[in-house]
Amino acid sequence: MTTFACAVRSRFLLVVVLLVAAWSTVPFAGQENANDGFILFTTDRDNPSDLGMCNPPQCEDIYVMAPDGTNPVRLTTGGGAPTDPAAYNSGGADWSHSKKLIAFQSNRVNRVPQIHLMKLDGTEQQLLVSVPGGAAFPSFSQSGNELCFHSQVSPRDIYVVNVYGTGLTNLTSPGRLPGQPGLNGDNIRCDWSAKGNAIAFTSSRDGNQEIYVIDADGTDLRRMTTAAGSDANPAFSPKGDLIAFESNRDGTPEIYVMNADGTGIPERLTNFTAEPTPSNVVVTKPTWSPTGDRIAFHRRVGPQGVRGHLEVYTINTDGTNAMQITFTGSPGFSGFPSWGKWSAARVKQ
Repeated sequence: MTTFACAVRSRFLLVVVLLVAAWSTVPFAGQENANDGFILFTTDRDNPSDLGMCNPPQCEDIYVMAPDGTNPVRLTTGGGAPTDPAAYNSGGADWSHSKKLIAFQSNRVNRVPQIHLMKLDGTEQQLLVSVPGGAAFPSFSQSGNELCFHSQVSPRDIYVVNVYGTGLTNLTSPGRLPGQPGLNGDNIRCDWSAKGNAIAFTSSRDGNQEIYVIDADGTDLRRMTTAAGSDANPAFSPKGDLIAFESNRDGTPEIYVMNADGTGIPERLTNFTAEPTPSNVVVTKPTWSPTGDRIAFHRRVGPQGVRGHLEVYTINTDGTNAMQITFTGSPGFSGFPSWGKWSAARVKQ
């Protein structure tokens, strides 16, 4: 390695260390004393595609930033130009405070996405589990000993695996082997609760997309939403008592919050109906701050009627103060945020 490269690497690691120290100064405080942690996100800002997406899929990388969008630091470096045969995607990151690890998906081997692990500074990247057809969007348990993810062979299923890559279990189609199509609709985008062993996910088993919750041992499946339209991408609050999700029940996708037991009427948080609407409007992928008072999500922005591109926003949980925190030059995007849940607090149960 050249002297220049070593210097760049040293400066990179120093920035990460300083950011981690600033974002994690109260690691075991009660929720009322928690700081705001950090946000992981996926972006192609270093290799944007004119198509608005990676095709072939090899331009996305994972970054970490402060909750106000400042100090973005690149953690993976596989993303490249469409003409680069060695380039690959990395994304869908999730943080385990207990294990000090990030789980993420990457198609670095044979262009098939699989679940990987790395440290918060981007070092020690390694394959955790590989399943036929691929795997995506991992979510850690609070202990960090297990994580869930969904398979990529349709209809897809939710799986659980331990942090050592063993104990692979199909939760939504018990008995079906990895690589086999699921038996109970399409099941995707799991999120592990901070309280107990509940896992929320999106499923089409009853026709359209709805939110379901299942215990981590595969028992006690229950349906949480019943409204017309699509309900998807659930995310548990730090206390495990609320679930944020995306729904188009009122016409266009917006972020809603409901009780984690499915009771009551979900509350709509976002309202972008007065904003310019790109041709493929998206408001989705909610994720809670460790303090439980703000939610990050991504939204497609751009002039009326054009494709637009994704940017990350945050909003108070009472629906006020929606704020764009990434500003990526078009046609690049920044999206799929994952707030460092439990990164700054051990929440009181």
